[in-house]
Amino acid sequence: MTAFAQFLGEKAERYIELRHSLGYAFSKQAGTLRAFVRYVGRAQLDAPATRTMALDFVPSFSGAVNSRAIRHGVLRRFYEYLAVYDAGPRAWSAELSPDPERFRLRVFSTRLS
Repeated sequence: MTAFAQFLGEKAERYIELRHSLGYAFSKQAGTLRAFVRYVGRAQLDAPATRTMALDFVPSFSGAVNSRAIRHGVLRRFYEYLAVYDAGPRAWSAELSPDPERFRLRVFSTRLS
């Protein structure tokens, strides 16, 4: 198992623990994450976790189209969780930072009407 697969496995187990602690059963989703970690290990893939890795994994075993969509959703949410561990700097985006004046007008304009 590569160092990246080991790292991914540890993070997947932490994510599973988190979901359980929040009250989710998360058993099928946990199986999907563990299968993804095995896939990464067998394929000898290296960091970072990419969109291509996830998209190659999703159809890697048979199942209905709906089950592939569910697998994709599980991985997408896991990738969002992994983003916390990304040490790289984030590019600033004006779209993500609200304009305070527009925000104020939007919040208070509904009260004035």
